Amino acid sequence: MLSMKSRWLIGLGLVLSLWGCGSGPGFSERKTAGSENILRYCLSNNPTTLDPAKVQDIDTMDVLNNVYEPLVNYDENNKIVGVLASDWKVSEDGTTYTFTVRQAKFHDGSSVTAKDVKASWERSLCRDVNSPIADTYLGDIVGAKDFAAGKTEDLTGVKVLDEHTVEVRIDKPRPYFLGKLTYPCCDILPSSLGRKEVADVKQAIGTGPFLISSYQPDQRLQMKRFDDYYGDKAQIDGIDRNIVKDPSTRLIMYEDHQSDMVTLEKQDWKKVQDDPKFKDQFQMIKRPAVFYLLLGEKAFAPFRDRHVRRAIMMAIDRKRIADEILKGVPLATRWLPEGILDGKPSEGPLPYDVDAAKKELAMSPYKTGSAIPPFELTIRADNTDAKFIAEQVANDLKQNLGLTAKPRALEWGALLKARNRGELGCVFLSWYGDYLDPQNFLSMLLTTGAPANYDFWSNPQFDKLCAAADVERDPAKRESLYLQAESLMLQEVPRVPLYFGVDGVLVSPRVHGLRYSLIGSLPHNKVTLK
Repeated sequence: MLSMKSRWLIGLGLVLSLWGCGSGPGFSERKTAGSENILRYCLSNNPTTLDPAKVQDIDTMDVLNNVYEPLVNYDENNKIVGVLASDWKVSEDGTTYTFTVRQAKFHDGSSVTAKDVKASWERSLCRDVNSPIADTYLGDIVGAKDFAAGKTEDLTGVKVLDEHTVEVRIDKPRPYFLGKLTYPCCDILPSSLGRKEVADVKQAIGTGPFLISSYQPDQRLQMKRFDDYYGDKAQIDGIDRNIVKDPSTRLIMYEDHQSDMVTLEKQDWKKVQDDPKFKDQFQMIKRPAVFYLLLGEKAFAPFRDRHVRRAIMMAIDRKRIADEILKGVPLATRWLPEGILDGKPSEGPLPYDVDAAKKELAMSPYKTGSAIPPFELTIRADNTDAKFIAEQVANDLKQNLGLTAKPRALEWGALLKARNRGELGCVFLSWYGDYLDPQNFLSMLLTTGAPANYDFWSNPQFDKLCAAADVERDPAKRESLYLQAESLMLQEVPRVPLYFGVDGVLVSPRVHGLRYSLIGSLPHNKVTLK
């Protein structure tokens, strides 16, 4: 590891800007590590929103899943269990779900009822909130699309049967529907909020084990224990999330006992593992995530050509990126990460083969890389790993095909907005599974017109396979259809899979009781600090 003096010189400017000029207590003013019953770990950026109807990124979800709750969610065994739903029944035809809403209170002291369930989903879908994702997760409910379009004032597929019973009808049998209800836009908020966006801390009212007590952008978000929580009450007093954009500074804060956990950049894994002081605090946590290059056909015309996309895939040394640049992350040997589908596709990703890449490009209308205009390779500005990956990809494409890709860093919120509008050509991104089903990685992302199809790729055969799999209730037939769709996608290359997700995390020995599902961290009400 770097010496203490060197590390402080690297991060001093950012540390001072974070804590200086009366913006918050300095390190010297804070209590020493271990003397306060507060879990402390940094955010790499401001939360993109405080509204669960609008969240799209994993960092913000990690904040909000301690504040808001859905009817159902994944547990530590990756099984769907009741949260605000104490029980539910499914009709024989698979289209009607009847939930029993448990006795619980919101942070404002009001009681949770079935009325709040319907009102929450209507709020997420309404045009005033303008959620970019609610239709994706709630759109299977009868009447949801008409309601979202403003054609009706009532979400007809949701009926309040009594104070604690709500009936939900969906358009057709969908084996993954409960998984969709685990996404934040399905969280339950008080109906008193109306159809307004959660714009500040006062409106951030959930039922979770913690509530947001204060938030200063670019400085800190703080949560405190909700003492009227219906379940296991938190054993810690609260959670502090300092907002520290520089990864070196986040590591400094951990090493100097100002933070209890830190997710490391891949570049820091080896030096931490080689350090006897920290190697036993290092944890590798698998995620159902695939990191990839999006090839946006709307923004960059050459990506509409199959041969161009296949040539790009074969010209990138993906194994070197996984093994050397990122120090041993799992190479993406398919599109679906571990934990999503047991079977394997008949066709894997196209291999790294420069000669084959050149021949493939020669079959395109462009013939050579020099005939394709230079394009930007957009990355997240606060991600050091992304910078190294973009440089390697750009170098491979230039040397192997004569293509000019120019890395461009963009602030995370701005990147998401530009991606959603289809304004970006080549982008380095990741997809973390929202629920553990192949529909979430195939149909939702890549079928024609799908809300998350930011590539604007379209393939009728792929659409047909996914449409059949989405409603197939026989598990074996369903798996076969999805495997065929995955094989087709890997040959057509609308996206270039690079590697699968795994987080390297340092956790202080004083922290006990952290819980995870494959989706991410679970609420911290079981955490203790010693």
